[in-house]
Amino acid sequence: MKIEQILSTSLAALLLACAGLAQAQTVPTDVTEAPDDHGAYLSAVFGNGRIHGGNAEGNVWMRGRTFEIRAGRQQRTLFGSPLPDSLSERIDFVHYNEGHPDNNHRDGFAVQWLMVRQLGARSAIELGVGPYLSMNTTVLDGRQIDDANVGALVSVGLRLPLGFMPDGTHLRIGYNHVQMRNVHRSDALMIGIGRQFGRSETDPDTDPADGQTWFGLSAGNSITNMSGTDGAMAAVLEARRYLGERMEHWAVSGKFLFEGDDGARVDRRGLAAQLFYVQRVTPRFAMSAGLGPYVARNRRADNETRGNLLITFQAEHALTRHARVFANFNRVKTFRQTDDRDLFQVGFLKDF
Repeated sequence: MKIEQILSTSLAALLLACAGLAQAQTVPTDVTEAPDDHGAYLSAVFGNGRIHGGNAEGNVWMRGRTFEIRAGRQQRTLFGSPLPDSLSERIDFVHYNEGHPDNNHRDGFAVQWLMVRQLGARSAIELGVGPYLSMNTTVLDGRQIDDANVGALVSVGLRLPLGFMPDGTHLRIGYNHVQMRNVHRSDALMIGIGRQFGRSETDPDTDPADGQTWFGLSAGNSITNMSGTDGAMAAVLEARRYLGERMEHWAVSGKFLFEGDDGARVDRRGLAAQLFYVQRVTPRFAMSAGLGPYVARNRRADNETRGNLLITFQAEHALTRHARVFANFNRVKTFRQTDDRDLFQVGFLKDF
């Protein structure tokens, strides 16, 4: 198993563990007994599948390395109109890895709209669709590239209750279909664990004052998605501001990234700005997804400075009103078919 797979799996386990540890602070989440609105949803599933069409070749099976992490927000309205008690909608941010068929190691990020229908007191079925930005490490015409494409991720999920677990926790059986033009498509069946949380109020002991600026430091491992490269230590300095009560789900961040030297292709550092969507899961635990431009200089490419995209998927836990810890997964997307990078970080935030 590659280090990227190990780190990604560990991050999935960390996110669900954090949510589980916080369960005592949540309200019941059975939507039949106590309908909730704006509750967070988290899940991690693993499985297998195959690719077909396009550039599929050799062994088309995903070799059991398929996994998905999703975080979302439930609503009981559709475009402002109330839904029947048995229905709800959700917006999910998804990181999806399509496993390791021959010569095609594709993963990416999606935003999905889902409709959820209750089948009983605790079971449910859901259907989701949304745009999927993917990156595929592959060899074309004898040249290794990071092939970027935009397609659609279609998902079906069955949620079955786990009575011995906290309220809202369920077994999730999922099916994903990726539809792309001019490249391969994929289908996968996965199983894992998820949890629908109820509405969460702020904790007075950890609720930060409006207008505070947070400064943070994180460190971890960086991986260049090309062969012949080494893992490296990476660090990020950050200034962040949550946008207050009127925009409680949003934050902005400025970052200085040291990506580390992979020994062959990338020794990059630069400045990034990101807009984050933040969903509180429990009074002290939140998930967020961030996106923004990243301008960086690569010392292993004649100090060339180029523009890139930085995508972040993050979990954070408030310790006090003035301190937070977090773990995140960052993707540096170059859109130049080369030298994309993944950073796995843990860090600390302090307000001033």
